[in-house]
Amino acid sequence: MSDSKFYFIMPRRYLACCIFAGVMLTACTPEPVRNRTHLEVRTQPRPQARRPVAPAVKSYGLADGQADRHLLSADTFLQDGDMQAARQEMDLINEAELSSEQRGKFNLLDGQIALSMGDAEHAMQKLKMVRPALLSAQDKINYYQSLAFANLLMGDVLQGVSARIRLGNLLRDPQQQQANISAIIDMLSVLPEEALQTRPQMANELSGWMSLAKILKQRNQPGFDVNSQIQQWQQDYPGHVANAGFLQAYLATPATASAQETVSEQEVQAEQSEAGMIAVLLPTSGAYAPAGKAIKVGLQAAYRLAASASPQLPLKFYDSAQDDVDSLYQQAVAEGAKQVIGPLVKEQIQALAYNANLSVPVLALNHVDNLSQDRLYQFGLSPIDEADALALKALHDGRQSALVLVPNTAQGERIGNYLASAWQNHGGTVAGIQSYDPRQHDIGAVLNQLISSSSYPSGQQPARALLLSANADAARELAPQLKYHQSSDLAVYAMPTIYSGSPNPVQDAELGSFEFCDMPWLFDGYFSGPLSQSALQNSLQGMPDSLSRLVALGVDAYNLLGHLEQLPVTSYVGATGQLSLDRENRVTRKLVCAQFKGGVPVASGYAE
Repeated sequence: MSDSKFYFIMPRRYLACCIFAGVMLTACTPEPVRNRTHLEVRTQPRPQARRPVAPAVKSYGLADGQADRHLLSADTFLQDGDMQAARQEMDLINEAELSSEQRGKFNLLDGQIALSMGDAEHAMQKLKMVRPALLSAQDKINYYQSLAFANLLMGDVLQGVSARIRLGNLLRDPQQQQANISAIIDMLSVLPEEALQTRPQMANELSGWMSLAKILKQRNQPGFDVNSQIQQWQQDYPGHVANAGFLQAYLATPATASAQETVSEQEVQAEQSEAGMIAVLLPTSGAYAPAGKAIKVGLQAAYRLAASASPQLPLKFYDSAQDDVDSLYQQAVAEGAKQVIGPLVKEQIQALAYNANLSVPVLALNHVDNLSQDRLYQFGLSPIDEADALALKALHDGRQSALVLVPNTAQGERIGNYLASAWQNHGGTVAGIQSYDPRQHDIGAVLNQLISSSSYPSGQQPARALLLSANADAARELAPQLKYHQSSDLAVYAMPTIYSGSPNPVQDAELGSFEFCDMPWLFDGYFSGPLSQSALQNSLQGMPDSLSRLVALGVDAYNLLGHLEQLPVTSYVGATGQLSLDRENRVTRKLVCAQFKGGVPVASGYAE
């Protein structure tokens, strides 16, 4: 992927509201100042019940009829953020019977629904089928907004900017035009400086934007004469849309922090309004502080991405290690919290579920077994999902029985139970379970004992799976001893603890053809864009590999807030998996499976 595709700006929180409420930029600040665009918040009410659908009108340029009514109903539900109802209306339409104009509207709505659930690839497929010339004036605006978002979500900054340039040509309101200019500058500002080099083959207007972004990116560097550079730019691009009052206002304001820097607590507090805020209960001190910091990185990255295109409820962080979690929750609600993310520690989740009056919904960042609360959602990197994915993968590969090998620790015992339950729930047979002592380096001897002790009633040995829980060191110790056993009748399916999260071909070459299932965030092609692992490398510098997955947890936690109501029926494509909601309000994850080849994991697809 080229440098020009490393970062982009794309809202995933309240995305439906951003796309479907007319011109979203009308909600932005009238001042062309980018730091205010990130932090100003306007109330975005969430409907409590479906809004009555008005009779079909001719504003779409469509003929009267049943398809017209369904299209209008779907559009209305989209504006209300009710994706499930919009999807149901779309499913009632026979696409083959639509006129050219209706088909354009249908594909636009279909693309917008896909965008609201984070599925940029499907959205792009639908948007490519739209002929903008056949759309109404308002739908053209929606189309170019959606096209910009889809390109940016797929990692193509310049195509996203090009769509915004065309959007700017459609906007008539000066506030909307200025906000669109600010958005373009913000998008380009996160590109590496070398990617902003003007290329002769580019259209003049896009070339002008890139040249301007490069100047603005350097304006605070020592010795850089921004005024002379701007004067030269104005001479080079005399008719450019940004060459009016925008630049003077923009340059008169202090530069904001870069896209990789932290949003300050002072800014968040200063920008809180009647709309409220999102409270985040994370440990910033004590033993869990490193984990809290990693999750915070992901939360803030997702927040910045959304806030750069549309005002968002600000994040306010509370140190959950310092206070009683019930009191902390009530304090956050009293201070204006509309939603709560956290806590992280299981004991605190239990205490919150049992003791607190949950007047505001909570997205907890861990999972507690046998816990269910109407307004408490549990979302964590649970080994239950990882065990289930391994069972699905091994059974899909034709394995008929399983041997389970886990550490002799409390956590190892739980994972052993998860693996055995998942295997049996999907119809497999467990032929034996053994535990090893990782301190004694006896994993090879225990494996031999497990294999020799397993018996089969038929006397015929079926194709087997070894379901393994081990860290990378133990797995590398076991790998050479498995070469004797690992053949067509025994394949190894390991929990993701064997993989650090970053390729290490030299050390992992010992892992042979081990298979494991993990979050899409770790594999190129399964989660791309500005919130991907590669795009957030600057934020990951110095962070232990053991914590990097928690950044993806933070990314998804923020993005899930706007999708919790639709999640029981419509999955969300996230960094940590394809996410759904079960009957106990636990977010479940569908994972990507991979096999080591030459020490590098090669993904084979989602576990089925």
